[in-house]
Amino acid sequence: MHAAFLFDTDDDKYEGNYYWAVRDLIFKTGIIQASGRHMKMSVGDVAWHVGGRDPSRRMAALEAVYFQPEAAFIYEDRLRGTFGKAEVFAVVFENMTREIALELHRALTPDKRYLGFKEAVLEFGPHLVVYRNLVGTEYRLQGSYCRVFYSMSEEDSKDHYALEAMRELGFDDVDWEDSGARKTIFDDYDTPEHFEQVAAFRALATPYLPDGEDGAFELAMILEDLNPRLFNALGAAVRTLSIARNEEDVAQVAVSGRRYMEALTDALFPPRAEHHNGRKVGQAEYKNRLWAYIEMNVPPGDERLTLLGKEGDRLSDELNGGLHGERPSERIEQALADAAVLTATLLALNPIAARKPYLGFEKRIITFFKDGIARRDAEAASSV
Repeated sequence: MHAAFLFDTDDDKYEGNYYWAVRDLIFKTGIIQASGRHMKMSVGDVAWHVGGRDPSRRMAALEAVYFQPEAAFIYEDRLRGTFGKAEVFAVVFENMTREIALELHRALTPDKRYLGFKEAVLEFGPHLVVYRNLVGTEYRLQGSYCRVFYSMSEEDSKDHYALEAMRELGFDDVDWEDSGARKTIFDDYDTPEHFEQVAAFRALATPYLPDGEDGAFELAMILEDLNPRLFNALGAAVRTLSIARNEEDVAQVAVSGRRYMEALTDALFPPRAEHHNGRKVGQAEYKNRLWAYIEMNVPPGDERLTLLGKEGDRLSDELNGGLHGERPSERIEQALADAAVLTATLLALNPIAARKPYLGFEKRIITFFKDGIARRDAEAASSV
């Protein structure tokens, strides 16, 4: 789940910097470190004037942000007491389990600055804006492992005190990580429609992953790290499958499923002109490229090499068979679910290599700079 923990910023205890105080309050519980859960943490202010100047619209917006779709773990009196008086500070954990959230909730409750937590549902517009688009991603966390994010190779933005602060809070392995183009002007994956596709993917994968919904949330987070565009094909497949009525509909699902396998392979092992281990690995040879990725990340003689390679071949053949209406919808649904399971296994082979913070945004970045150059040249020509 995405869990948003809320804090009242109007307190003398903060001594002018509530971010550090809240960060320390959370991590000094030791709950995040002890959980060993792979999470990302974002922080930001929840503007109390959200919704504009009109009082009724503002109140409706606040109700949506704080109390919809449910608010079982919000201290309503504390929270409503901030309306019009103080800013609310949100700390959002991506891929937190409900058990960890409840444990942290209980530990924070005695502090009167704490207002409670709620699940942030990113396919719900108000939550998406406040708990994803308006907060900055600060850390990647897993046990004593911590990476402090900085944006788009801006080396000058690094505050080296941040590393030392996290070491003092119980993280032994601390370093920097480039967050790439996420949450910048190049990020087009910031809409309810995108997160509806992500939610559809999680719903498909949940019954088939060992950790159920928790496993699906983690897989979705890791896929976003690799390339958020992957959800376009898989989301389309799941959506079409839910309304499939005939062979043509099932064939369209299979098309989207095959596109997903191709896009996943493109992200893991891009096409190359030269051969790899004697096999072609160009754009058309995506099955060979998937084998190549597995060979690069599985030790020689490890039985996983053959098992994973054959599973990739099987899924490709299964989805190709669906293109011609040769598979019932139940069989194609199983193939999509198996593709999600295979994806989780492949990404676990080399988690660091599966983080490509610019890959899903390359076209948008290139277009931006081409447009800028074109405007510059046009302005120069007009001034002559």
